[in-house]
Amino acid sequence: MKNLIKIFIVTISLFITSNVFAQEIKEDKPLTKQELRAQKRLEKKKEREEKRLIAKQLEMIIHEQAVQGIDSGTFVLEATQVYDRYGNIENVNSTINFVKVVGNNAIFQLGFDGIVGLNGVGGITMEGKISNYEVEKMENGRVNVSFNVQGPIMMASMSFTMDGEGNFANVKVRAQTENIELSFRGQIQPLNNSNVYEGMKLF
Repeated sequence: MKNLIKIFIVTISLFITSNVFAQEIKEDKPLTKQELRAQKRLEKKKEREEKRLIAKQLEMIIHEQAVQGIDSGTFVLEATQVYDRYGNIENVNSTINFVKVVGNNAIFQLGFDGIVGLNGVGGITMEGKISNYEVEKMENGRVNVSFNVQGPIMMASMSFTMDGEGNFANVKVRAQTENIELSFRGQIQPLNNSNVYEGMKLF
């Protein structure tokens, strides 16, 4: 709720500034054609700058939300891409491809549209207990998260790297018992903002 209020305040502030600027122009004496063209160019430039500022503010708020989720250990990385160690990339559905962290538990899910799979969404869903949860915050805004996960069919290490702006991040999932490595790229969402669908677990 606080973040929505921030967005609302930023948008309204920029809107008011724009209206005051436009009102000041109307009160001036009639302009020549050359002056009108210059004014339009100025207005377009100002509009672009306002949009850039709004986008920047929203990006900062989204980044802050993601960091808060990481700090509290309650977040979801919703993946839009999956790739292997050889660089092969596949675009995927973020609703069924994710890593979810909830307290001491982590859930990893891989799924592909149009396939049933072991979990009912074209892939596999695994859950395990988290250990050695560590967060590192860099001066450039990047955030690194690493931990181990152990479950009935899952023994893996996970390493997240979130970009310095916004909430895009990579996570590398490496099996500890086999030579298997898979990476996701997507957006980190607070748990209450996430919209993922969890398939069936084997155990």
